[in-house]
Amino acid sequence: MYRRLGVHVTPLVASRRSIQRKCHAQNATPALSVAELKGKYDFLKSQLCESEKQIQQLQSENMYTAASCENIRKAAQENAKQAQSDAVRSFACDMLTVCDALQVVTKKVAHYNESNPSIPKSEAALLTGVTLTEEVALKVLKRYGVTQVHTEVGAPFNEKTEEKLFTVPSTPSLQEGRIAEIVKKGYVMNGSVLRRAEVGLSEDS
Repeated sequence: MYRRLGVHVTPLVASRRSIQRKCHAQNATPALSVAELKGKYDFLKSQLCESEKQIQQLQSENMYTAASCENIRKAAQENAKQAQSDAVRSFACDMLTVCDALQVVTKKVAHYNESNPSIPKSEAALLTGVTLTEEVALKVLKRYGVTQVHTEVGAPFNEKTEEKLFTVPSTPSLQEGRIAEIVKKGYVMNGSVLRRAEVGLSEDS
């Protein structure tokens, strides 16, 4: 009985050992030399350096692109702001012509009222309407940052806000270099002179 088992067991064990040796032979990896390992290390290192360079280049390009986009955005905002300012300035200059005409009329209205204290109510209402129209025009300009420059007869001449059109002889009550007459009023827009007042100036003869 044992002999029979021995006969059958021995080939089975030998077969298992043969299979194991074949598996070990297939799975065995040949050992790399130091030179080969160093070569692989150098190759991987060079690949890593190249990848880092590419990453840095991409980061630099992204930063440059972002900066360019920001500059374009700022330039577009500045251009839009300048275009709006130019449009408002052009509109304001056109409105000044209207205001000048209204101021001439209101002066005549004031003179007419002084000369005719007992004018009919219908005429008085019409003249008052002209004055109110001038006030409305000035309010419209003010909404766009345009205001009148304070100029008065007898005040010293200021070349920054006033322009001399003509001269008149000075008098004891109107010394040289003083404003003798205001032809057109001056205006500023957001702190910048839009138009200087046109005045007559007293001067010693």
